[in-house]
Amino acid sequence: MLTRVSEALVKPGREQEFVERVRDLVKAFPATYDGLEGHEVLVDVDDPQKVQYVSRWRDEQALENYAGPNWRTDPVTFPDEDEYLQRPLTLRHFQNVS
Repeated sequence: MLTRVSEALVKPGREQEFVERVRDLVKAFPATYDGLEGHEVLVDVDDPQKVQYVSRWRDEQALENYAGPNWRTDPVTFPDEDEYLQRPLTLRHFQNVS
Protein backbone atom coordinates (compact mmCIF):
# COMPACT_ATOMS: atom_id res chain seq x y z
CA MET A 1 0.00 0.00 0.00
CA LEU A 2 1.16 3.53 -0.80
CA THR A 3 0.23 6.66 1.14
CA ARG A 4 0.27 9.97 -0.71
CA VAL A 5 0.43 13.22 1.25
CA SER A 6 -0.25 16.53 -0.47
CA GLU A 7 0.31 19.53 1.79
CA ALA A 8 -0.99 23.02 1.18
CA LEU A 9 0.04 26.23 2.88
CA VAL A 10 -3.15 28.27 2.71
CA LYS A 11 -3.35 32.05 2.64
CA PRO A 12 -4.45 33.62 5.93
CA GLY A 13 -8.22 33.89 6.18
CA ARG A 14 -8.86 31.34 3.41
CA GLU A 15 -8.39 28.17 5.52
CA GLN A 16 -12.06 27.27 6.08
CA GLU A 17 -13.03 27.93 2.46
CA PHE A 18 -10.09 25.87 1.19
CA VAL A 19 -10.87 22.92 3.47
CA GLU A 20 -14.54 22.94 2.42
CA ARG A 21 -13.55 23.06 -1.26
CA VAL A 22 -11.13 20.15 -0.92
CA ARG A 23 -13.64 18.07 1.07
CA ASP A 24 -16.30 18.65 -1.61
CA LEU A 25 -13.86 17.71 -4.38
CA VAL A 26 -12.63 14.47 -2.81
CA LYS A 27 -15.89 13.08 -1.40
CA ALA A 28 -16.62 11.17 -4.62
CA PHE A 29 -13.08 9.79 -4.97
CA PRO A 30 -13.76 6.39 -3.31
CA ALA A 31 -16.51 5.65 -5.85
CA THR A 32 -14.46 7.10 -8.71
CA TYR A 33 -10.98 5.63 -8.23
CA ASP A 34 -10.54 1.89 -7.91
CA GLY A 35 -7.74 1.13 -5.48
CA LEU A 36 -8.29 4.09 -3.16
CA GLU A 37 -8.22 2.38 0.22
CA GLY A 38 -8.98 5.49 2.30
CA HIS A 39 -8.43 9.23 2.49
CA GLU A 40 -8.83 12.25 4.74
CA VAL A 41 -8.32 15.98 4.89
CA LEU A 42 -6.18 17.03 7.86
CA VAL A 43 -5.67 20.48 9.38
CA ASP A 44 -2.61 21.14 11.54
CA VAL A 45 -3.74 21.84 15.12
CA ASP A 46 -0.95 24.36 15.73
CA ASP A 47 -1.02 25.99 12.29
CA PRO A 48 -4.42 25.80 10.54
CA GLN A 49 -2.87 27.25 7.38
CA LYS A 50 -1.22 23.82 6.85
CA VAL A 51 -3.71 21.40 5.31
CA GLN A 52 -2.98 17.89 4.10
CA TYR A 53 -4.87 15.56 1.81
CA VAL A 54 -3.78 12.04 2.72
CA SER A 55 -4.79 9.15 0.48
CA ARG A 56 -3.93 5.46 0.72
CA TRP A 57 -3.67 3.39 -2.47
CA ARG A 58 -3.65 -0.35 -3.07
CA ASP A 59 -0.64 -0.16 -5.42
CA GLU A 60 1.30 2.05 -7.83
CA GLN A 61 -1.08 1.32 -10.71
CA ALA A 62 -4.10 2.55 -8.73
CA LEU A 63 -2.21 5.70 -7.75
CA GLU A 64 -1.13 6.28 -11.34
CA ASN A 65 -4.73 5.90 -12.52
CA TYR A 66 -5.62 8.77 -10.15
CA ALA A 67 -2.61 11.07 -10.46
CA GLY A 68 -1.22 10.24 -13.90
CA PRO A 69 2.13 8.90 -15.09
CA ASN A 70 4.06 11.57 -13.18
CA TRP A 71 2.38 10.68 -9.88
CA ARG A 72 5.72 10.70 -8.04
CA THR A 73 6.39 14.38 -8.78
CA ASP A 74 3.18 16.11 -9.90
CA PRO A 75 0.48 16.99 -7.38
CA VAL A 76 -3.16 16.73 -8.41
CA THR A 77 -4.65 20.22 -8.36
CA PHE A 78 -8.03 21.82 -8.94
CA PRO A 79 -8.91 24.93 -11.00
CA ASP A 80 -8.03 28.22 -9.29
CA GLU A 81 -6.28 26.39 -6.46
CA ASP A 82 -3.46 28.95 -6.53
CA GLU A 83 -5.93 31.61 -5.31
CA TYR A 84 -5.91 29.83 -1.94
CA LEU A 85 -2.23 28.93 -1.64
CA GLN A 86 0.85 30.77 -0.41
CA ARG A 87 3.09 28.37 -2.38
CA PRO A 88 2.66 25.31 -4.62
CA LEU A 89 1.60 22.04 -3.00
CA THR A 90 4.26 19.79 -1.56
CA LEU A 91 4.00 16.08 -2.25
CA ARG A 92 5.36 13.00 -0.46
CA HIS A 93 4.79 9.27 -0.74
CA PHE A 94 5.18 6.56 1.86
CA GLN A 95 5.15 2.79 1.58
CA ASN A 96 3.56 0.60 4.24
CA VAL A 97 6.18 -1.88 5.44
CA SER A 98 4.23 -3.69 8.15
